[in-house]
Amino acid sequence: MAPVMGSAMGSAMGSAMWALAAAPARLGGGGGLDVSLGRIVSALLLCLLLAAAAALLLKRGGGRIDWTSLRDWKAVRPERRIEVLESRRISPHADLCLLRCDDEDFLVLSSAAQQQVLRRAPARTPTP
Repeated sequence: MAPVMGSAMGSAMGSAMWALAAAPARLGGGGGLDVSLGRIVSALLLCLLLAAAAALLLKRGGGRIDWTSLRDWKAVRPERRIEVLESRRISPHADLCLLRCDDEDFLVLSSAAQQQVLRRAPARTPTP
């Protein structure tokens, strides 16, 4: 009787091994993740805040982050001297632009081949 029981145990153990091998294993063998929805949302908001801050720094620095100017981030920046008042496309390859620089207006024709100042006049209303 012992040999029969041994073979029955062997076949039961063999089928149990097959069942374990066929069952999908969890990665790392651990249980499910217990992360709250609030923690996920706060991590997303933190990442969005960091991305927005990086975009603002890149915009302020003209495409690169100037680490030395970050020390004076509250300092008043000098006024810009050049201002584009209006720009119109007059052909597929040319633009007509009205610019203001140091209280003077310039009418500029800009094309792929050249740029030409068409008119130069004092500004009608000075920049504040």
